[in-house]
Amino acid sequence: MQMNQFKRSAISAALLAVAMVSGSAAHAGVVTLDVTGISSNAAFGDASNETRFIDILAGVRITGISWNVSLTSAAPSWLSEISVDLNDGAGAGFSLAPGFGENSSGSGSFSGTADLIGLGVDFFLGASGRLNFEFFETFDDAFGSADGGWDRGTLTVNFVPEPATFGLAALALLGVGITTRRRNS
Repeated sequence: MQMNQFKRSAISAALLAVAMVSGSAAHAGVVTLDVTGISSNAAFGDASNETRFIDILAGVRITGISWNVSLTSAAPSWLSEISVDLNDGAGAGFSLAPGFGENSSGSGSFSGTADLIGLGVDFFLGASGRLNFEFFETFDDAFGSADGGWDRGTLTVNFVPEPATFGLAALALLGVGITTRRRNS
């Protein structure tokens, strides 16, 4: 009796996975990073820059981002220079400057959203499934110290798993169900 229930569960799971492949909205995901207290130090790639990461899944497509942040820049640095780079660790990604166009020092709050597919900057995560964040300055005004910082807020990233991932899972589960059924026959 237990084996029969296992077969039904495996087949149901396989059908669910196949259904998820069929409808793209069914398997979209969201991750959020709290940026409170992160400093903005130097030019992109500098060892003094703060970095963060979120482990998602291998092969996911990064499709969108939204932000709601408060930033502070110290003179002579500008709010428009405070930036973050999101990448897959192998070169694919994009950079965001939430205060773009705010060419003055001081504090400000910024929010917005971007469709990365529409902008042509969407990308896929590699085998590690890790989304990397590097917080940097587009122009380093204060060598050796922070030019500014991310006072508070969040970055929210939208992703869609690669359809092949769900397809393989569905085939594996379907195979388990068929194998179990043949054994019992």
